[in-house]
This record gives sequence, C-alpha cells and structure tokens, in this order.
Amino acid sequence: MRNGGHVRKTAVMLALQRLFGVTPDQRRLRRQDFHVPAAEVNPPNERRFTIEAVLAFPELDDPLADASAVPEFFSQMATDDSGRMKCRLRMEGIWTDDGSIDGAIEHTYRAVRTMGAFTDAECSDLKPKDRARIQLIYVPASRDGISQVTAFLRGRLWRAISWSEGTRTTFASAGSALNNAFSGEPAVDAVVAAVTRRWQQVHTAGTDSTPVFRPIDLRFEQFIRKAEVLFRPDETGRERGLDELSDGQRSLFHLAMTAATLDVESNLATDPSPDGFQSGGISVPALTLIAVEEPENNLAPFYLSRIVRQIQELTAGSRAQAMLSSHSPSILARVKPEQVRHFRLDPKTRACRVRGIRLPPIADEASKFVREAVRTYPELYFARFVILGEGASEEVVLPRLAEALGLDIDRSFVAVVPLGGRHVNHLWRLLVDLDIPHATLLDLDYGRAGGGWGRIKTACAQLMENGVRPDQLFQTPSPAGPAADLAAFDTFAAANWTDIQTWARSLRRFNVFFCEPLDLDYSMLMALQAAYSAPEPGRSGPSPAGEPRDAVLGDRGIHALYDSSQ
Repeated sequence: MRNGGHVRKTAVMLALQRLFGVTPDQRRLRRQDFHVPAAEVNPPNERRFTIEAVLAFPELDDPLADASAVPEFFSQMATDDSGRMKCRLRMEGIWTDDGSIDGAIEHTYRAVRTMGAFTDAECSDLKPKDRARIQLIYVPASRDGISQVTAFLRGRLWRAISWSEGTRTTFASAGSALNNAFSGEPAVDAVVAAVTRRWQQVHTAGTDSTPVFRPIDLRFEQFIRKAEVLFRPDETGRERGLDELSDGQRSLFHLAMTAATLDVESNLATDPSPDGFQSGGISVPALTLIAVEEPENNLAPFYLSRIVRQIQELTAGSRAQAMLSSHSPSILARVKPEQVRHFRLDPKTRACRVRGIRLPPIADEASKFVREAVRTYPELYFARFVILGEGASEEVVLPRLAEALGLDIDRSFVAVVPLGGRHVNHLWRLLVDLDIPHATLLDLDYGRAGGGWGRIKTACAQLMENGVRPDQLFQTPSPAGPAADLAAFDTFAAANWTDIQTWARSLRRFNVFFCEPLDLDYSMLMALQAAYSAPEPGRSGPSPAGEPRDAVLGDRGIHALYDSSQ
C-alpha cells in the first residue's frame, strides 16, 4: 500500500486489527474508529460502521496444495458467483452518545454464509476460538518494541514450552535463596518494619496486615513472562537492553522477532509433538497477517530491501500474508506492480479510494515495459502531477525551466518519467486509473522517418485507445470508422507544416504536447546557439565533417524540409 501521509493506510490496518487482533485491547472498538463526514455540521446521536473481510482459499484449486486450513472455516463458508468457496466475516459497530465522554459502543462479529444480501438467519456469531484462527501482527510506524516483543513471548510461545522439572526446581531454590538473602539485609528489615507499622495504622483488617518485599516472584509462570531481551556486546563489551537501542535498531529487531515467532509457529504446525514444547500446547493460527507500517520512518533505504526480502520469505507459504504501507519510492522499487494498492484521499469527502495497478497482459511487450517503468520510476505513485517525456533531457530541462519561471516544483510531487515515446497509452491508462493528473511531452520529429504526421497519427490512435471519442479528435469522423480516420494521416503532405502545427496544438486540450519541430534537444540548440557553440574545456566540439542533416534526420528522413542554416 502506498501514497503520501494521511490517506487512511493506518485506518485499513487498524480495521484488520479490530477483526483479527491478538489481544483484547487490539480488538476493542474506540470512538475514533467511527467515520465523521467532512461536511457534518450537527453531530448525530448515533454512528455506525461495518468492516468486512472475505477469505479466499486458492488451495482448493490445487490438488497438491496444503489444504489443512480449509476444514477450520468450512462451517462459515459461502460460494461466490463463480462457485468458489469463500468465507465472509462481518463486524458491525454502533456508537451511541449516552452523555459520557466516549459514549457507548456495541458491536457484533459474525460469519455471513452468503456473498450477497443476507438475513440474520444466514449469519452466525463468531466464537472466540474461530476468531483466533486468524491473527494480525501489527508493526506500527511508531514502534513500541519492548511491549510488542514481550507480548509475543508472553502470549504465544513461552506458555507453550514444556519447561523441565530441573528448570522449575532450579528457579524455586535460587529464587528462595535470593529472597531470603534480600530479607536478611538489616537495612531491608528496617524498611519493612517502618512500612508495616505505618500500614497497620491505616489498615486494621485481619487480612493482608503484613507487607513482604520480594525481589523474585516465585510463581514460575509470572517469572517467565518477565523475561527480557539483552544484546551483547556493546562498545564496552557489556550487555545492552532493548530500550537502549536506537529507534531503527528496535524496528529491525521487532521485525526479526516477528519473523522468528512465525518460523517457530510454522514448525509447530508441521510437527504436533516438537522437542521442548508441549504436545498441542499452542494453537497455531490458520492464517497470520503481518501489517508493517512505514518502516522507512526509522530506517535508512539500505535496510528496506532486507525488510521486503524477509517479508517475502515469510509469505512464501500458505499460512501468512503481509501488508506493507509506505510513502517511500525505495520500497516501491522493490515490489512488483501487481502487488501495489494505491491509496488516494479525496480532500472534500475525507474518503479514500483504493485501487490496484492495471497492467497490460503479461505476454505483451508493453507489459514488460510498463512494469520496468513503474519500478524504475516509483515516484509516479506518489506524484501529484506526472510529466511523461521522451528521454533524459526532459528530466534535466523541465525542472530548470520551471525554476526559471518561478514555479517551485518539488520532484517528490511532480515526477518526470522518460518513456522514449513507447507504450505511452498504457502509462496514460495507469495514471487515469490512479487518478493522477498528468501531461505528455512528445517529440514531433518533423522530417524524420515516421515523424510529423506519423507522430500525430500515433498520438490520436493512443488517445482513442484510452477512451477519447473520434468526434473529439476529428471534425468530421469517417463513416468507415476510426481506422479510416487514422489512415488519412498517411495521405497528408509531409511538408504541410502549417497543418501539422494546427493538429499538434489541437491535441494540447488532451494534455498532449509536442516539441516542435524535432525534439527538446533541437529546440534547446536553436534557442541557445551561443552556449551550444562553445566547446567544453578540453574538448574540441562536434566534427565539421559530414552533413548534419544526415546525422539528425537519418538516411530515410526528408532533408529538404530544412535548409543548411537549420
């Protein structure tokens, strides 16, 4: 998931946490979970919300796949329009203004046994054991590494270990010895006596009359829950606590701890009687969701590839899925475009639209090109405006032109993507799908083979492929159809510069612009001849030998369209 800040990526993760959180606090609904419309003037006495999750089971289509998780959800399944089995989970919440600070919140969590409209008879309340079949591990942008890690150890793995009697006996004897030594200190005895005297002055009940200080809790279960993580060595060769690590180090360790926990759970799922663990001592979820929020907040780009790679390893099997939200191009460059979900917030309604990335068919050459374009220039996902250009010159010149015109263009918000004139229609479709404003700057190539009318024809064809009607392009569309309109360009005189200019400028209303008459480099040369005529220090400049028009227009170009001075 990607886009700039405040586009509700966190809201999606929190919604999943309400459905599949591993602690009661994570599943608890809060007042701020309920949407407040942007245009609301008078707050209502009641607000409602609905969260739905639909689980698919692709392993049912593969006879060789691991289908062990399917029976756990069988009683809640429904079939979609194509006959595929799915599980539809639905949480409904109601907030009521009862006069208290936070109001009263009620909710239901049910499985719906149909994929369309439903009645209460087609729903069943989800039991806690059914809810526990899916767990969400949420790694928020603001890391509280200590509490997160200890929650993992306390809640899932430590209690499942089959602790030996030797360990329990050693703990009991060592703990008792430490407590006795502590209590035997004269100063401790003086403190206890003072506290006891003051306590008994205010507390006269027969029970709980004598306070006792014990540094070691002799309850074994409580002892192991307090296990801490230490790292060694530090700069002085000593141990360092987790809270002493930097924010970035804590982030990395939390992700590593998450991965290690899932590794152990995966081993427990395949081996019902693992060495050192209780037989059946842990209920392994059928599906684990990993939600990582903006890891770039605390980590340098160098580490992001490691995080992405580790998440990909965890989700390679059928028991884990992951979501990673980001506003960093560094992460998007490491993710396949089909795995991206684009978030864009409507500032008027404060509602967010989520879209997948629509790509050409995989077998198409355009597919490979577009995939490489969005991976090479992931900035376009985050841009507020995109300029599709021909090559590297546009990347350099356009920002400098904007600066000279007094336009403050931040490259993080205005992306210049060089396309070389290829497959521009697919990039148009992508940007339209994502609702990103854009303009296209193409070379007119007047005088080159395929240039002039050929470039106009290609642009018109690509515009029609993206939904522009023929009557929007042509004053009198041919009765024979768009193909005839496009074929007419081949009959126009190549030297008719006036009509070519008229057509090129008419396409500007579709945000398609042409560098006239050739390309941006030629336009720069004609505008700044003195600068281009001065060779760089230590260089001799271009060779005077040969015909420049041959080099610029090519053997198949129409050289007569330019005189020697041009």
